[in-house]
Amino acid sequence: MPVAARDSWAYLFRDRSNGAFACVLYALLWASSGLSQRRAERPNIVLISIDTLRFDRLGCTGYTKSSTPNLDQLAKEAVLFEHVYTPVPITLPAHASLLTSSHPSTHGVRDNGEALASTVPTLAEQFRNHGYQTAAFIGSFVLDRRFGLARGFDSYWGEFALHRFAGADPGQVQIRGDRVEAAAEAWIRLHGGSPFFLFIHFYDLHGPYLLPASWRSRFAGRTYDGELAYVDSLIGKLRLKLRESGLYDRTVLAVTADHGEGLGDHGERNHGFFLYRATTQVPLIIRVPGGARTGGRVKSTTRLIDIAPTLTEIAGVPTPASFEGRSVLSEMEGRALAPVAAYSETLYPFLHFHTSPLYSYRNDQYGYIQAPRPELYESADVGELHDQGAAKSGVAAILKDQLTLLMSSFPGGAASYPVTADVQRLRSLGYLSGGAPSRPARFPPTSGADPKDRMTLFRRFQDAMEAQSQGLTDRAAAEIEQIAASDPALVSVQIEAGFARQRLGQNERAIEAFKAALAASPENALAHYNLAVSLSSLGRFREAEQQLNAAVSWQPWFSQAYTARGLAQARIGKTRAALASFDRALAIDANDFIAWLNRGLIRGATGDLSNALTDLEKAVAIEPRSPDAHKALGAVAFDAGDTARALKEYRQAIMLNPRSSSAHSELGLLYVKQGKRAEATVEFDKALALDPRNKDAIQGLRGIR
Repeated sequence: MPVAARDSWAYLFRDRSNGAFACVLYALLWASSGLSQRRAERPNIVLISIDTLRFDRLGCTGYTKSSTPNLDQLAKEAVLFEHVYTPVPITLPAHASLLTSSHPSTHGVRDNGEALASTVPTLAEQFRNHGYQTAAFIGSFVLDRRFGLARGFDSYWGEFALHRFAGADPGQVQIRGDRVEAAAEAWIRLHGGSPFFLFIHFYDLHGPYLLPASWRSRFAGRTYDGELAYVDSLIGKLRLKLRESGLYDRTVLAVTADHGEGLGDHGERNHGFFLYRATTQVPLIIRVPGGARTGGRVKSTTRLIDIAPTLTEIAGVPTPASFEGRSVLSEMEGRALAPVAAYSETLYPFLHFHTSPLYSYRNDQYGYIQAPRPELYESADVGELHDQGAAKSGVAAILKDQLTLLMSSFPGGAASYPVTADVQRLRSLGYLSGGAPSRPARFPPTSGADPKDRMTLFRRFQDAMEAQSQGLTDRAAAEIEQIAASDPALVSVQIEAGFARQRLGQNERAIEAFKAALAASPENALAHYNLAVSLSSLGRFREAEQQLNAAVSWQPWFSQAYTARGLAQARIGKTRAALASFDRALAIDANDFIAWLNRGLIRGATGDLSNALTDLEKAVAIEPRSPDAHKALGAVAFDAGDTARALKEYRQAIMLNPRSSSAHSELGLLYVKQGKRAEATVEFDKALALDPRNKDAIQGLRGIR
């Protein structure tokens, strides 16, 4: 749905009486653009997504407080699209649309934490299938490879040590932009010799902010602007690297965003709850070396899903029939396309805050938002402060019909979740209630509470979450529970109430909150998982295993649930099942430290010493400062007869944690084996000073004396 035909060229090409002249003119335009030459040279393609970047925060889009010299300079060398809209203001679904050129209802990813189906063709696959090297550098776990976007990339960089973020929202698990840019630079140094497609994702503008201290001091009270200035400097660094490598004049550079940020507009601090322009309008800059209209601007409506087909056309790569967007290269070269409208949706308030979903339809003149109380804004009303729905009810009715027609034209659709035996078992045990859960309708109706009426409650919830992040957990827990009590169907609030009680060590109360969440949403894998965590904390491992079976039934890519299931199974003596669970976890996340560590421990305990050593060495490689990993490696080396290795690992474990009673006692046992009775006595004494009930130390001293 991109672009409007205002230009006289559109009429010229429709006039058959001018056919010969039109063909000659078209040929001249084609040649002057240098497109045929670019195709022959097979340009590199670099696509940069600056997560959470508002369209109006760049100097080139009119922001007077901007510090974006690199992006502003790039815009002077490129074409800037002024009215580009995301189909969904949520990170994972928006990027799925960007990289598949399809709407959320087609590719099936409607919220963070879902996975792109393997049947949906991707832009990276298309480039790789036509001879391009492909690589992606990801700044957030939200786009982790388990969610399907890695398909088609030869390299998909972004290692997220989830065990370091226990209990954190997945949206907080990120890699700062300097590391992302450095990794991309390193890849370019090795692969710049032949055409490549590079996707770079900067997450820095998305909270929580990780802005370096030197930048924070420069942007006191303006952290969002500071993060943008920081990312701008990284893009400048990347452009310099491309120049120094002799690649800049052979590289197409496209910069965009997945969505914007509310920053308080309409009461929305972040994004995902509403569909106003603050969160749905994004910047788009495309630079084609030698391209026409340097410094040009496209004012007509364009869509995020138009970027992929534009890049394939520039590269001379066939555009897959599955792409729902269209190339806007003609617009870049001054030739208008037929007007289109941009569709956007958010199911976030529907799925998480028990309100109606929202859908919107935007063309060059108006923006229409379908809600229980619909809204209509003129495009000139950038802040969307003056609802024209009542004054222009006829226009609103027409746009509503056009939105309905557009939605009915989208191919595909999401399938229902399977109701597995594990879920039926949970229902029989009283953990779940109601009928068979399934995914919501493809387009849930805009009925029920209007999200506008829940914003005050939502902001209370955000305030409570902020208090919790500041360590005020008691106060936060009480406030979150009050909000949850206002509507038992507030699933995300119920889950957060459970988190708060977990952090306070109140697992019985946490269990009640997670059960309340599951009563409203039986398919919620996160609720199943955290209910299992609390059950395990109370020693109820068999019940925990059932919950974790359900969690992975709903989300087969949930690696932490497989790891937790393995831990629970190990505690109830299901050794083989535990090993299988750890295998599944590691197949999804090869950097799962806890899975490597515990699989190694089980293998060591069952005599599979060679594989145990391999697993534990991997655990140490991931967390070289983990005393538990070094101690486990020492124990397996001891059992394998490698006393020198065992001595080294035990000493390292003690250096990292001198207060580990078991590490001292195990080192004492090693000294006994070596005949070093005095050294053994010292270690046993240290162990007992830390834990007077340490049986190994007690028995070891008896044996010596």
